Amino acid sequence: MQFLKKLDEIIAAILKVVVVTCLVLIAVILLFRVIIRFTPINISLSWTDEVVEWSMAYMIFLTSALIMREGSHFRVDLLQQKFKDTKFIHILDFCISIFDAVFFAVFFYYAWDLFSKAQAPTIILRAPRQVPYASIVIGGLLLFIYSIRDIVVSFKKLRNFNTEKKDAEAE
Repeated sequence: MQFLKKLDEIIAAILKVVVVTCLVLIAVILLFRVIIRFTPINISLSWTDEVVEWSMAYMIFLTSALIMREGSHFRVDLLQQKFKDTKFIHILDFCISIFDAVFFAVFFYYAWDLFSKAQAPTIILRAPRQVPYASIVIGGLLLFIYSIRDIVVSFKKLRNFNTEKKDAEAE
């Protein structure tokens, strides 16, 4: 278990570096494009469109995985607040976790299908189309893994809730 926690921390650190790098790359390229626009320098910057697009894709999908890791995704928690610490909420959280896992499994499946079928090179840089599509695959896989983790955590909470209730009733 300690190995998995350490691996998770390493992956999260790598993801954070990649996300910040993508953000800085986008900012620098767009700033450069604005500066060039107001100068007499005539440089072709068409390649920057693809780099910004790819950076944005990686930033979005990898940040989604980081947010899922921390449990900070937007969610409507009206029921969780109203029925706090009840068996119903633990069952609801468990069902939501299962739904998440199914959704991300399907998402990953189709992302992989798109990735594996991408043969044409990109228009400007002539790079394999799989380079930008890999962001969807990596993000989808990480989201699926974190949703499986959430199933395990919510199941343990549900099981512990039942055990605690039985212990309280026995006293």
